[in-house]
Amino acid sequence: MVEQSRDRLHRQQRAVKVLEQLLGRVANEKLPVISWSIAGSAAQPALIGRCDAENATDRRNDFEAWREALAASALPDEADSEGRIRLRASVEDTFEAITVVLVADV
Repeated sequence: MVEQSRDRLHRQQRAVKVLEQLLGRVANEKLPVISWSIAGSAAQPALIGRCDAENATDRRNDFEAWREALAASALPDEADSEGRIRLRASVEDTFEAITVVLVADV
């Protein structure tokens, strides 16, 4: 159990390094500010960026800006029972071995 906790901690520490780099790109590349979270479970992507602007058009635009900036691969869209679409994209930071996922509900 101790080893598993240590692995999770190291994964979170690597995710923080990647997030720091991503946040540094916001001003330099005029990327939109989005919400970020670091997963506590190995079953989840290590770093998740949520495009959470007030309206669907802005969320989609923010998602596309980040997807392009990260050269992230689009994942299949998901639809919920109310007809909302969840856009998703993923990219692997090979230096830190961290998966970054982008999400936007439009």
